[in-house]
Amino acid sequence: MEKNRKRVSSAKKIILLGLSFIFIASMLYYTVMSLISTSRKISEINNNYSFKQIEKTTIDERFFTDSSFVEIQKQRAYIQSRVAMAESDSIGLTINLKDSLAFLEINGVVVHKTKISFQRICKAFNKANSYAVSSMLSSPLNIVKDTATIKKIPLMVKMAPKDTSEYKPNEIPDTSAFEPVNYILELNDGIRLFVYQEENYKFKDIYSQTLFDLTDRVKNTLEALRRIIDFEVPEYRLYIKIRMPKKDAKIIYRAIPKKGLITVFW
Repeated sequence: MEKNRKRVSSAKKIILLGLSFIFIASMLYYTVMSLISTSRKISEINNNYSFKQIEKTTIDERFFTDSSFVEIQKQRAYIQSRVAMAESDSIGLTINLKDSLAFLEINGVVVHKTKISFQRICKAFNKANSYAVSSMLSSPLNIVKDTATIKKIPLMVKMAPKDTSEYKPNEIPDTSAFEPVNYILELNDGIRLFVYQEENYKFKDIYSQTLFDLTDRVKNTLEALRRIIDFEVPEYRLYIKIRMPKKDAKIIYRAIPKKGLITVFW
């Protein structure tokens, strides 16, 4: 009887050690693949947007890392992107991270402006070649799709009156006045723009944002795991996260077209 207990105990230890080894190995593999994913994205940006030297020219590469040149290139890319966006004859969104501003533009004219109270960009932006990042942002980014806690356009169903005497021109109730405003704009080049309301005083606001973020993280983690299981490197996506007043976040989300344009200055 005692021997059987020892055998069972030994078997449990072996199983536990085996499971622990598998878990640690899986986490290590996931971490390595994630690092490879980040490195690959940085290399992709550098290869696609870095300065291409013309044959028989000798330009010192240190010139492109000079702080003064980088700043001029950023300004040039910013202006170039805004001009291209103005030519689209549509409402565009400009995110000026340097001055912590976000504004809507029509044909280059600012029609709405708000202050960004918080901002965060992924490390890949700073690890990649500054000239390459500026070149990537020298054209407006296209919105591919979006995910939000509010509807793009509020809808209301009304019953037709029996006759004109019963008609009352009621205003459309905007329920988003009470709903937390958080959304993600998926852009080309694998860039994601997260916009959150800055008001987080109520439990409902904190809960909504936490759930919104958690849902997105779980979705992306599952997709990354699926690719890793298939022995593929998971896709790394650049991100920009900003906070602004709730009313401004809502105005911007509903003003820009579904496939609108965005200019980013960093």
